Amino acid sequence: MHGLRAGHNIGDLGTSRWLEALWEPATRLYTLPNALDMLDVNGDGDARLVCVDLGTLGVNSPKIRVYKGGDQITEHNMIDPPCGVVGFYTENGEPRSSVLAVGVGSSVYIFKNMRPYFKYCLPHIDVHPKEREIWHKAGMDEELNVLTLADELDLLLKELGAGFISPRTLKFLSMDPNLRSSFAEQYRRVPLIKSNALTAISVIRRDSWNDPASSCLVLGTEFGEVLILDPRTFSVMDKHLLEWPPVAFACTGLWTGDGSVVIVGRDGKIGAIRRGRPVKLWEKLASPAVAISALNNGSVAVTIMDSTLIGFSRKGIKIWHVRVPGAILDSVSLPVPQIGLSLLAVSTAGYGIRVYDGKHHVDTLKIMEPVSAMKYGKMGQEERTMAMVTVGGGLCVKILKRTADFNIHNAISNLPSTDSTKFLVPKKTRLFVEQTIRERSEAKKIHSTFQQGLLRLRLMVAKKLVECLNDSQVAGPHLLTMEATVLGLGPNYQIRILLTNISDQLSDTDLYIVCRSENTEVKPRVMDVPLLPNAISIPMMINAILKSNISGRIEILLCKKSKTKPVTVTTVVLPAAEQDIEV
Repeated sequence: MHGLRAGHNIGDLGTSRWLEALWEPATRLYTLPNALDMLDVNGDGDARLVCVDLGTLGVNSPKIRVYKGGDQITEHNMIDPPCGVVGFYTENGEPRSSVLAVGVGSSVYIFKNMRPYFKYCLPHIDVHPKEREIWHKAGMDEELNVLTLADELDLLLKELGAGFISPRTLKFLSMDPNLRSSFAEQYRRVPLIKSNALTAISVIRRDSWNDPASSCLVLGTEFGEVLILDPRTFSVMDKHLLEWPPVAFACTGLWTGDGSVVIVGRDGKIGAIRRGRPVKLWEKLASPAVAISALNNGSVAVTIMDSTLIGFSRKGIKIWHVRVPGAILDSVSLPVPQIGLSLLAVSTAGYGIRVYDGKHHVDTLKIMEPVSAMKYGKMGQEERTMAMVTVGGGLCVKILKRTADFNIHNAISNLPSTDSTKFLVPKKTRLFVEQTIRERSEAKKIHSTFQQGLLRLRLMVAKKLVECLNDSQVAGPHLLTMEATVLGLGPNYQIRILLTNISDQLSDTDLYIVCRSENTEVKPRVMDVPLLPNAISIPMMINAILKSNISGRIEILLCKKSKTKPVTVTTVVLPAAEQDIEV
């Protein structure tokens, strides 16, 4: 067990900012960074702690453990050790849409309500054409020559390297020569595939800042791919190809907007990707990275193995670096939006957990053992909870006080420093200031755009008014009904029209009837309508003659002079006349 060697001036102040919520040294929970998350698994508003337990070497299989407070409520056995675990939501504003994603091998297991829900498998990698040709030739031969197959594959291995060879070939070449024949005979006619493997997993918000918000899965593969999965269908939305395998992500913003994913590679390379853009390489770190965390304003902080903490801007510019005492084990961001800070907690071996505000050391947490993994977020009903798993298997939970003040340490740290620090401006205030500056610089353009929009709105309203006036043209306040009846057997018909005034007043004197016909001769086509008294039906007769042996159609319109739209319309169908049958 490492002793705590933090300075007394920082440690004394640090004890007043955190509440000790839980310390269970006998939990026997063994995990690594990126293997902790806090998620409302049941949608009841009570967030649980989800941990990956790797178990002791050669004794226990990996497990997913879920804790409520300090009590374990469920666990799931895993086939292989997971590379990470993340919780997210598949729908906006739906607390019950929470799911848990566990990356294992070449698959991502999705749990809903902590029950298996979906399994996503990474697409296979294309095998080298020469290797495929060698195995295909071996499968086509009637008599297999194992020595020739081994020589060809061994030459290909020396030419390409083990990273470009399929696992089947590597296993075949590593076997005893006496066992190669049976192995080759078993697999030579089986299609040759090369499976991919997950190296990192994370999430990024899709299109909403409101909680809970749907998020996209971000997957990194050993082949150097970054896959963005849709939260509803778990299909690939975007795909970026790198030249190096990623090991950690830091996601900021909205993926469908200006969001970005900062990537750290196994060889120390660091870069960022955005939707629809290729990867932008920032630089290569001096040592491999331990962890990467997102801070405010899109900046990120990277901890590397040479005990250095580096801060990058959202454009990839190195803005500060700090030497950290002791070996770095993990790091996690501590956003405190109430006071406009985004702190960073760094776990060290022998020096406790050191809290930084940018490059300034502002606090230290005393822990009985070095911490191997940390997670900060909502646990239970507490919004500012930090869960920690020690190297000895203990579980520690601390709560950041709502009255915690880090300004004192910022002032003390800034006194001997001559570097100017940026004032932390809230996001809404920054957007308001940017909008104000834009309105000042482009006032004429904005005013012209507004006037054009106003004129278009007035024109649209005037057009709609004219349309409404034309559509609402009726025969004044007098209500009329029109009924049409067909009389006769054909081909000569009479159509009787009954007009009834159902209003309390006399009808207008400028009404008339117009007939439109199809396959029919109508006489008369236009008739004036007499004055219609109240509640008395006035009949009018029209003669119609079919022009052929098919049925006809007549449309009768009651119109008013000086109006474009008819008062009422009715349609009658004249049946086809029956032919005379000679006996």
